[in-house]
Amino acid sequence: MPSTSSSSRAWPARWWHLSGTGLFFAGALFLISMSPSLLPRTWYYQGIISGLSAAAGYGLGVLVAWIVRGVARLIELRISVSRETAQFLRVALPAISVVAVIALTVSNVRAQGRTAEFLRLSPLRPVDWVGAIAVAVALAALILAIARGLRHATHRLAEAAGQVLPRTIASIVAVVVVATATLWISDSVLFHRSMQAMAAIAARVDAKPPAGRSAPTSPLISGGPGSFESYQSLGYQGQLFVTSAPTAEEIGAATGRTAVDPIRVYAGRGDGRTMEQVADAVLAELKRTGAFERKVLAVITTTGTGWVDDWSVQAIEYLSNGDSAVAAMQYSYVPSAVALLSDRGTPREAGKVLFDKIHAVWSTFPEADRPQLVVGGESLGSYGGQAAFKDSDDMLRKAEGGVWVGTPSFTEIHAELTAARTPGSPEIAPVIDDGKHFRFATNADELTHDYYGRDYGEWAFPRYVYAQHPSDPVVWWNPALLGAEPDWLREPLGRDVNPDVTWIPFVTFWQLTTDMAVGHDPADGFGHRYGAELVPAWGAVLGGLPGQDYSRIIAGVTKTVHRAK
Repeated sequence: MPSTSSSSRAWPARWWHLSGTGLFFAGALFLISMSPSLLPRTWYYQGIISGLSAAAGYGLGVLVAWIVRGVARLIELRISVSRETAQFLRVALPAISVVAVIALTVSNVRAQGRTAEFLRLSPLRPVDWVGAIAVAVALAALILAIARGLRHATHRLAEAAGQVLPRTIASIVAVVVVATATLWISDSVLFHRSMQAMAAIAARVDAKPPAGRSAPTSPLISGGPGSFESYQSLGYQGQLFVTSAPTAEEIGAATGRTAVDPIRVYAGRGDGRTMEQVADAVLAELKRTGAFERKVLAVITTTGTGWVDDWSVQAIEYLSNGDSAVAAMQYSYVPSAVALLSDRGTPREAGKVLFDKIHAVWSTFPEADRPQLVVGGESLGSYGGQAAFKDSDDMLRKAEGGVWVGTPSFTEIHAELTAARTPGSPEIAPVIDDGKHFRFATNADELTHDYYGRDYGEWAFPRYVYAQHPSDPVVWWNPALLGAEPDWLREPLGRDVNPDVTWIPFVTFWQLTTDMAVGHDPADGFGHRYGAELVPAWGAVLGGLPGQDYSRIIAGVTKTVHRAK
């Protein structure tokens, strides 16, 4: 009992003690965290990154100091300096530190400003940096307080267990118990309940109809006359999708030819339907509208909220002169960034089940009477859509082309193709078999030549395009960034990436994590913002000549496309 009382009285004093080495590492990572990444950050995201980095730096510094002290005791190492040297160090080190802090801060602020200039956005203002620092300090202090609280709990538990167990075993038991409880609370209580709360909010948003929209009047559109799916059941993103279709007149005005009204089918996840049931509903809508009699049949996998990029869809519709059918389904309510962290299985299941059901029916038609079956998706939709295929060869066998937009680099087929790229071609734009079937393009010009301007060979059918910007954080975000430098940062950087960007252990991962949240802030052609470049991509996939002039169609789509997300 006396030892317990002594520890209880001593703990508050230890609580306020800060390690000098820990503070040094915390300060270093805090300053490094202000370095530029792919996109300009908001002040609060900068604060979060800096706070996490500072806390990690402090923990690393404490660990380093503990190891050094242990080794020094083991080898009986003692270091001493003269009084004059000690006095000099007391004056010189703070002065050098101040100069270094100011110089590095100014350098980072200017570098982030250059990133904003690259992407034609506004840099952070001085008041924004003040806010970022305040958030960082508060977050780092909170993490430190939690860590010290856990350490104190471990000590108290070890002392209690030490009454009946040997000291070493009691310490081990205490560490295991506190670590297990912490992991359980972090995962089951904090993380999962946070995800559930976000899903509930997203579901409420999904239930609200988009302003200024009403149910379609065309029987060729889900939610319209004769549809098996009610307009209300489609959800927010589904309602946007079915009400954004261009008319035959709008398409004909751009193409100069007589056009037909396109088919768009969609099914929502409401009423507790299983993934199979939602896919069956989409298939029923395709059969009802006569979609298998169209020239082009596109299976598009949505993002987490059920969103479909209208640039991709309208590109297909205009290029086929309206003689097309586009199928999509909702599998979730939550944004893609949340889904990436909480549930990567559902998008894959959705992409596979929808394509498999449509492919099974499509395969029953005589080859000469089938529509051209193409696939596509953006972001999480690209990740989920590619799960319908075992590998790239399977994709070539089952589908007749596709455009994958902003594909996360951990997508299996994307990673497989990238790893097999021609030596010398960069990770941001791999060359695969001289562009015979697959072409990675950072812009529309790269459909005919590689990133360095070398012409491709013949583009055989089926054709696939991977559209990805070097500055798109969704493409390059990967947990492996925590401890390994990727090729796209080791190789020459992309044209739209600030040359100051470099890989920093731990920090770069969190920078790209917050970059994803602002991925749509830049203009088209930068970040996670894809637009007119998808028209020539789909044009080539559907049979057009790579590099041909699509300006009239791009102008037409620009007038009718819906961009809100």
